[in-house]
Amino acid sequence: MRLTSKTNDLIKLNTLKLIVILLISCLAASAQNSYYRPFSFGVGYGVTIASAGEETLTSANAAEVNFNYHFTPFVSLSLSGQFGQLTGGDFANDTYGKQFINDYTAVFVYFDLQAGEFIDYEHSQFLNGLKNVHVGVGMGFMANNITSINLINKVDGSTLTYIKNSPNFVVPLRVGYEFKIFNRYDEPQLRFDINYSFNTAFGTGLDGYTSIYSHSFINFYNYFSVGLKYCFGPVRSYRKQIYYSNF
Repeated sequence: MRLTSKTNDLIKLNTLKLIVILLISCLAASAQNSYYRPFSFGVGYGVTIASAGEETLTSANAAEVNFNYHFTPFVSLSLSGQFGQLTGGDFANDTYGKQFINDYTAVFVYFDLQAGEFIDYEHSQFLNGLKNVHVGVGMGFMANNITSINLINKVDGSTLTYIKNSPNFVVPLRVGYEFKIFNRYDEPQLRFDINYSFNTAFGTGLDGYTSIYSHSFINFYNYFSVGLKYCFGPVRSYRKQIYYSNF
């Protein structure tokens, strides 16, 4: 039986529709979108080491709480509150006998970028392992509260001068690694971070000393920490897969 011209046109049209549907399905499958939550709340704990001009460096402890907005699974903006101690010096061994304890509080804003945002990790197990390496920069203010300090100059017996309470403008730079823990939908539900932060403080408030035996106007402190974040909020899509079973 011969097909009419109208029947031939209908078959061709249906065939074309089928091809278009298959192409769209293939493109959708190759896109491999994944999903994440844009907000997280976290806590952290770590060790501080102040470099404020004393000859002897000592360590103390600090803790933090943070609220984070994730533009993507690998790019975030964070508001962090930090509180703890900075210590330094040794009366018995340092030249001038300087020694202090600073019970400080600080507030920082951070911008963090993980390697996964700009590297193609989907076809390399090695790069997949590197995707969670992150670097960050921030700024903030800290309030210093000197709770213990030695004011006797060992060299000549004079009295050193200090200020008990003072503010500092601080610029932190940090680097770290984040372990993402996924839920049953392969979304990052928990984020476990290991961080090192190098903090530049403008002013002489870290150790409190203001005498001529003090130090420069710029001081530093290191903060080694671990933290845990819980993700929440409306689900958002991301352009490539986040979860890989090998990592």
